[in-house]
Amino acid sequence: MPSALTTAFASPERVAPEDILAEYKTFIGSHCRAFFDTLPTMIMALNGCRQVVFANQATVDFLGKDSVEEVLGKRPGEAFGCINAEVGPGGCGTSKHCRSCEAIRAILTALGGERGLGDCKLLRREHSMIEGLDLKVSASPLYLEERTYVIYAITDVSHEMRRRSMERIFFHDVLNLAGGINGLVELLREDAAANGPSDELFVLSSATQTLVDEIIAQRELLAAEAKELKPTYAHIGSRSLLDMLQRLYATSPPAQGQELRLGPGCDDVLLETDMRLAQRVLGNMIKNAFEAGAPGDAVTLACMDEGESVRFTVHNPAYIQPGIQESIFHRRFSTKGAGRGLGAYSMMLLSERYLQGAVGFSSDAASGTTFFLLLPKQLGKE
Repeated sequence: MPSALTTAFASPERVAPEDILAEYKTFIGSHCRAFFDTLPTMIMALNGCRQVVFANQATVDFLGKDSVEEVLGKRPGEAFGCINAEVGPGGCGTSKHCRSCEAIRAILTALGGERGLGDCKLLRREHSMIEGLDLKVSASPLYLEERTYVIYAITDVSHEMRRRSMERIFFHDVLNLAGGINGLVELLREDAAANGPSDELFVLSSATQTLVDEIIAQRELLAAEAKELKPTYAHIGSRSLLDMLQRLYATSPPAQGQELRLGPGCDDVLLETDMRLAQRVLGNMIKNAFEAGAPGDAVTLACMDEGESVRFTVHNPAYIQPGIQESIFHRRFSTKGAGRGLGAYSMMLLSERYLQGAVGFSSDAASGTTFFLLLPKQLGKE
């Protein structure tokens, strides 16, 4: 039979219950309890043997306990019901499965005097049912009355991780479906070309391509917010970018009978950027300009060489009221109803976070509204 002190990873030693109680009184006597109980984040204090000597109310509530005393003396995995805590001979941290546990590693790092961080995928048994948890943990050393403790903060991100997983599945499936429909429409257009152009097929083709583009735009925005978007930088010509935008949007559904034209004297400048993301930012400016206009209006694209940078502009004759101007880049702010308002926000997010650029606008009743995207010719090294 293996000894009670054997382990496959972390130390199995524990302190006696009376010592745990003494350490608990140390914490509640130092006003830590009142402070930690006000925090919504789960907080535990661990001793040198990784045993709980204090847990705040958020932790007690999450674990479904009636009082903190039910948690004292346990290790985090035991308190959370981790299935591997029952495997090791010395409890949490002592089985071979614990070697890859980032939660235990974070605690050990803190016991060594440095802050430890980790992402923990924990399987626990709750009321005889298996449940998976995704936890972000932070462990920091604390020296109190000549003893080393660990302040262990736990955030349950299970719902966020499930949502992001479902989003990835949704975008994958719906984009495949929309792309398939668009491909079939293009085949129909090619077959019908011999009998002359079909207005209906042209409209259908444009609509399905717009649908694909919108799905990709939403996927990229979510990836950008999560800092998971991977840009691809290359050198492109500013004029070729504008020509491409004009071809894409001049006859798109948002145009609504408006003209999309290039302004006179557009500079043709070579710059280093992610063409797809720059196209996304300027495309949102164009669509917003169309939505603000009316049939017969003109939206004008231009670009100017400004030394170390290039300024792209999108102008339309409509005027933005002052009260709206102040909130135009806020997330989910929109004048077009609920569920809108990500276009202008995404312009700023993509340009500043991934293109090292800036966006802005000016608007007055006499000359209309001009949005701009300022991009460096050469990206700085980060």
